[in-house]
Amino acid sequence: MKSVEGKNVLITGAAMGMGRLFAERAIAERAAAVVLWDVDESALNDTLAELADGHSEVSGYIVDVSDAAVVAQTAAAVLDDLGRIDVLVNNAGVVRGNQYFWETDLERDTKFTIDVNTLAPMYVAHGFLPAMIGASSDCRMLNLASAAGFTANPRMAVYAASKWAVIGWSDSVRLELKQAKFDHVKVTTVCPYYVRTGMFD
Repeated sequence: MKSVEGKNVLITGAAMGMGRLFAERAIAERAAAVVLWDVDESALNDTLAELADGHSEVSGYIVDVSDAAVVAQTAAAVLDDLGRIDVLVNNAGVVRGNQYFWETDLERDTKFTIDVNTLAPMYVAHGFLPAMIGASSDCRMLNLASAAGFTANPRMAVYAASKWAVIGWSDSVRLELKQAKFDHVKVTTVCPYYVRTGMFD
């Protein structure tokens, strides 16, 4: 899939940073619909206002992707509206750190990071993959992991662990789709190095 022209694209964590860049690219390539999910209502509304251009149908949903029930409910609403998502970008992520692991707060740091970085992409994929599998055209799921998923990172132990998990899960789903002969659904795992989007400030 060289372009998303004519495709329905959904991006999580889409109000800023890399998520917004993905949205801008999808619109530039004339996607049929670009659906933005983000937990930050104010940032999402600003982004929606700035990205409206008439080439693509741009819509937004306020979604806490770490909440499985909310993800399932919102995914169903999106599918009711569009029928299917052709390109799913699991981009939402968080960073907690610059402390040794034993100094971190298990609820605020550890659980929160795993919930958003590791479990959320699974929740989102679970909501959209069946419709992608049932489609007759090419579909793709893009999962944002990190270079930290390959390299141990002091003072970012839980972040590194959360991204290691994404890599293993993402590649396993890719192999499952191949084994099940759903060759029209591809999975790409992206592992960027540190990106200056404000996330690591």
